[in-house]
Amino acid sequence: MAIKDEVRERTAACPSCGGPLRFRGATSIVAVCAYCRSTLVREGARLEDVGKQADLLPDASLLQLGATGRHRGESFTLVGRIQYRYGAGLWNEWHALFDRGKGAWLSDANGEHTIAYLAPPAVVPSFADLKPGATVALAGDTYTVTNLESATVVAGEGELPFRFTAGWEAPVADLRGAGTRFATIDYSEDVPHIYVGERLPFDTFGFTGLRDPDRPVEPGARAIAFKCAGCGAPIEKHVAASEVVACTSCGSVTDVTGTVGEIVQRNERRDRLAEPTFPLGTTGTWQGAKYEVVGALRRAIVVEGETYEWSEYLLHNATAGYLWISEYQGHFSVVRSTAELPKVESGGVLGGGKPVAKYLGRRFEHFQRAQASVTWLAGEFNWRVKLGDACEVNDYVAPPLILSSETTDNEITWSVGEYTESALLWKAFSLPGRPWTRIGVAPNQPAPLTGRVHLYWLVFFAFLLLGTLAQFGFMALNAASSSPTVPFLVDVGGTSRTTSEPFEVSGVFAGPVTVRTSANASDSWLVLGMQFTEVASGRSWRLDRQLGYRGVGAERDGGTDDVAEIAALPPGRYTLAIDARSGPFTGRPGDAQYDRVTGVVHVRRNAVPWSNFFLLAGFLFLWPLGIWMKHRAFEARRWAESDYAPEPGGSDDDD
Repeated sequence: MAIKDEVRERTAACPSCGGPLRFRGATSIVAVCAYCRSTLVREGARLEDVGKQADLLPDASLLQLGATGRHRGESFTLVGRIQYRYGAGLWNEWHALFDRGKGAWLSDANGEHTIAYLAPPAVVPSFADLKPGATVALAGDTYTVTNLESATVVAGEGELPFRFTAGWEAPVADLRGAGTRFATIDYSEDVPHIYVGERLPFDTFGFTGLRDPDRPVEPGARAIAFKCAGCGAPIEKHVAASEVVACTSCGSVTDVTGTVGEIVQRNERRDRLAEPTFPLGTTGTWQGAKYEVVGALRRAIVVEGETYEWSEYLLHNATAGYLWISEYQGHFSVVRSTAELPKVESGGVLGGGKPVAKYLGRRFEHFQRAQASVTWLAGEFNWRVKLGDACEVNDYVAPPLILSSETTDNEITWSVGEYTESALLWKAFSLPGRPWTRIGVAPNQPAPLTGRVHLYWLVFFAFLLLGTLAQFGFMALNAASSSPTVPFLVDVGGTSRTTSEPFEVSGVFAGPVTVRTSANASDSWLVLGMQFTEVASGRSWRLDRQLGYRGVGAERDGGTDDVAEIAALPPGRYTLAIDARSGPFTGRPGDAQYDRVTGVVHVRRNAVPWSNFFLLAGFLFLWPLGIWMKHRAFEARRWAESDYAPEPGGSDDDD
């Protein structure tokens, strides 16, 4: 026996065929001979042959015995595997042995990977008491139940730390915690085994020694031919991990995990639906990976008696795993499983009462809850899907993303989809013709002005600020000021001309000037012709005004004061010429008469008015207001299809 890295490694010969066996882990007590499939149990120095191991079912896993990886800075080697089968398909539990002898289990199911370590025993709810969505306290943290399965062992290989047999039943609960935290409770023993670890992307482990993804798992050609168990039509399995194939002729679902197809669901022959947007077998490159369309289905929900249907396409890549493309009325989203478990909270008053889900730092508003059922399917799937399968769907939106949970009696799964322009998909998958015309607004369709409405308001307030500063600047440059008053004198019934000395009209640019006139023409009328003449240029501005009283029958009409304005008088030195003409005395008998009319003219530079500023502000306000109203109308159309649509005739408070 040799000592290596503090791990006792034992070797032996298979009692059945003589092939070499290795027990690298101190806790490894079972080894499956790679040559004859005998299961050998180590009891001290003795090996017991407990029988032949069943063959492993083909799958699409890239992992294999001898592959190495790293977790939290420590290296490990995959030394054993147990393959389980459950209601939705297959999964592998790989026995990972670290360099210093520590063991862990690496789960590989449908391209999703978790690594978990055995935790100390603890009191946990019974398997029968657990429900999807329930919370359980484990190892000082809170976890949410996401999956409940009664799995069956198919077979094993390599070296393993406990005895097992094919057909062994294992009730298992999977749980998710905050971030990447993951836990499993195995109820197959009298005292449940608790495993705590993480769910991580495949690339995180830095694997080496993987299986060649281009090498088929099954012998022979890549596609395996079967006969539909419903109608006998030929069907094919292209992906090793596929559990069932739905016949395109009759819709029957056939189990293709073995060598002979077995009926899962027999369906009546149905009329062929219109050609799907992504025909089975279509290939294309998306985000650097080449995918093939392997399955297609349609699902439906019923809301207030009206049925809404959409299509979903299952795509596969040997390395990247699976993704979905969802299609509804010309709108498309690319959908993947979530990397973490979203956190659902009450929306509160500020959220308009909608529940919210938080995922990877983003806040998603609840959009709709409904029961979705499968109404049509064709191609192959990595779980045992059947026509009529139903689940509760909750959608949360944060355009362009949509976060969805699907809940059944034993499972809750989360996925996140991103709205994708159809032209990108047409190009990526070389689809014929033109993209479909979109109808309506999709739940996660980005509003055309998303992210720009606030920008328009910022620009408006920036211009408003500039306008305010300019207004105060103009007011400072053309400050209000008065020029000397100009007196004048005219005989009653006569004329006169008065010319002032040059005076200064202040300011920097042309602006309004108020001309205020007062006279004692209480019993006569007065006509004034006033001319402002700029001394330097000779340019002139004229005002014609009337004061005094005129008799209209027994009444008199008029006044002794007058106010006029020159709208734009440039600054400079001016003279004011006043041509005055007075009418006869119009007083009543007994009124005191006067021979002359005297008056005075006041000239004042006005402050720059605010009227232009308010006109500009009002005009600018129409710009962001129109954008905001357009954006609000778009959002109203979006939410009209949700559980929070406004009642007819009611106000829309949810936008």
